[in-house]
Amino acid sequence: MSHDVAEQKLKAELANPVEPLLPIEKKLIGWSLGLGLVLLVILVILSRLFPVG
Repeated sequence: MSHDVAEQKLKAELANPVEPLLPIEKKLIGWSLGLGLVLLVILVILSRLFPVG
């Protein structure tokens, strides 16, 4: 029976409209993506300057 209850809760949650992101959430996503890209570029540069083997 717990499977049915979980499925009903899931259906009820999916029926709710999507909440918009808060400004702080948008800022955190932007900073995370930016930091990831910057670190990726640094890693590529370092791997070109100091090749292994």
